[in-house]
Amino acid sequence: EIRRSDWSSDVCSSDLNVGSNITDEVRALAQPGLEIVGFVEDTAPLLQSSKVSIAPLRYGAGVKGKVNEAMNHGIPVVATSCAVEGMHLEFGREVLVSDDALGFAEAIARAYNDEALWNTLSAAGINNVHRHFSMEAALPAVRRVFASTSK
Repeated sequence: EIRRSDWSSDVCSSDLNVGSNITDEVRALAQPGLEIVGFVEDTAPLLQSSKVSIAPLRYGAGVKGKVNEAMNHGIPVVATSCAVEGMHLEFGREVLVSDDALGFAEAIARAYNDEALWNTLSAAGINNVHRHFSMEAALPAVRRVFASTSK
């Protein structure tokens, strides 16, 4: 569990929790400075006003859309190792990763406050999404599938 007290107040003035299927237990966590929004049809406006995206996932499989979406918008990501499994990410250059509360909070503070690191994570994240998850990256695999089915 990561608490606001785990990092200094200069990290951010408010948090926004966006996600589908928000439980009543999670909604009850709302407080001044922490807004629980739930599902949002278009996340682009929220991402454009965000400085750091966090993905403190404890379970899941496959590519996480929330991580790629943030990186595609140039938003540095702080995540757990589960959140970035199988995503071809270089830890420390394309994403910051920690699986314990204090390390996670420290990584958020680093991404938020260190301009050089922020710029590195932003550019490298965009590049990673383009290299591995763009239409251009998928095209060779799609061609192989169609080539094998036409034989």
